[in-house]
Amino acid sequence: MNPRNIGNFFKSKFGLFIVFVVVLFSGLAIYGRQQSQEREAAKLAAQSTKKVELGQVRVPLDQGLESGLPQQARPQVVAQTGEPTTAGGIVPFRPAAPVATGAAGQKPHTATPAAEPKPRKIRYASLLASYEAPPVRSERAVPPPPEKFMPFGTLLKCKLVNTIDSANLETPVIAVLLEDVWQNGKKVIPANTLVHGTARAGRLRDRVNASGTWRFVWQDGRELAFNGVALDREYEHDIDGYGITDGSGGIKGRLMATDDLQELKVLASAALSGFARGTQDRTQTALGTTITGSVSNGVREGVGDVFDLYAKRTLKDIEENGYFVRVAAGKEFYVYVLESVDPQKASVAGVKSPQPAPPEPVAPRPAPQNPSQG
Repeated sequence: MNPRNIGNFFKSKFGLFIVFVVVLFSGLAIYGRQQSQEREAAKLAAQSTKKVELGQVRVPLDQGLESGLPQQARPQVVAQTGEPTTAGGIVPFRPAAPVATGAAGQKPHTATPAAEPKPRKIRYASLLASYEAPPVRSERAVPPPPEKFMPFGTLLKCKLVNTIDSANLETPVIAVLLEDVWQNGKKVIPANTLVHGTARAGRLRDRVNASGTWRFVWQDGRELAFNGVALDREYEHDIDGYGITDGSGGIKGRLMATDDLQELKVLASAALSGFARGTQDRTQTALGTTITGSVSNGVREGVGDVFDLYAKRTLKDIEENGYFVRVAAGKEFYVYVLESVDPQKASVAGVKSPQPAPPEPVAPRPAPQNPSQG
């Protein structure tokens, strides 16, 4: 094969296609190797703790058993030496009378115990006649209404402390209360109180759903759980006004892509599949145009099928895990309270805090008398 034939081969369609495929696969191999190295580095960095092997029970389950059955208590046997012996079993709590093993045909000598005097019974006077049952109260005591409470439907203005993603499962939501909560002229919840919740997995458009149980955490360590749902807050500080989506469901964030080149990969795979099938040799017959059966046409058809499969897998990955919503720290939102909240029911480490004693009434002082009057 001379250089001219090699040059003509690379100038032909099939030669150009071979060169294009080699260059493409080389680039994809280099890109895949870099991606795998980055993933391994991320996994090594994320592993902060070592796995701890769980211990195994090394004590056999049949320890203390005979053939899988509990041992039986056996009476003591008095040997010829006069000392009681046991057969290696469990000693009974109240052992029976020892059995003497003497000569054959001789009965053991048993001593008759002396009769013990019976103790006298002490009779106590019955107290049933002097017992009087207390009267049953049919009316139940109604607890007084709380002095300070937060009613149903209160909007809590909060500010996000951590960043949350819809791709993670059960992401914690940590926020801080921006304003004091007042009710009937009394401050119920002070500002800068922490509000903890949980963001659910999944997304709806560009929103992250956070609903269910929330928890107040005061600066002195008190905690109080309540039910609520997160709403978006769109406040424009420049114009001192609210946007059209203020108060809508979910926390609004930024729609992110898992891989920036995922759509480009789908388009490139589809284009390469069509290019591989378009360069096949065809023959004109009486029935129309047909593909010529050759090795080069088979290779091109296989390459087209491979690119079709890669495009379908990439498209499926995009539909399932291609996009997620990220809400950055500092985002303001509301928590819509779904029940009445009584701050007096707060607890410290699961123990209800004692209620402060009401102030004692101060007796009025008598007015001083004027000695000049009288």
